[in-house]
Amino acid sequence: MQNPFKNIVENQQVPEMLRDRVMGDIRMIKLSLDLADLVAVKYPSSIMDLLGASEKTKKGKNNK
Repeated sequence: MQNPFKNIVENQQVPEMLRDRVMGDIRMIKLSLDLADLVAVKYPSSIMDLLGASEKTKKGKNNK
């Protein structure tokens, strides 16, 4: 794949199509990072918190 930025002259404006494509790629990368963060970090953490809270509740009931 050619690097489209090599075609831009210093004083020339970036074509709107190229700008939209680059911004779309950036949005897709950000979405992928957010999704990976959700699945890899936040979801397991919340499950562990829920399971930990339910185990503490069970332990508290058993001690009474």
